[in-house]
Amino acid sequence: MGGYFFCYSTTLYHFLKANQQRYIVAGLHERTHNKFWLFEKTPELNRLLDEYDERKESAHARRL
Repeated sequence: MGGYFFCYSTTLYHFLKANQQRYIVAGLHERTHNKFWLFEKTPELNRLLDEYDERKESAHARRL
């Protein structure tokens, strides 16, 4: 698979951390100074990102 995923969402970061995902490095975006966490793309990370998106959509649909 390979590649990297830049996470700029603290909510997503905490979700990934709670699911035992470890980031490679944290830093600040050069221009915006927003904090990010860099993760290596793996099948498990992709599965968790899909799960996070599904939960977010479900929560949004409940509010409507």
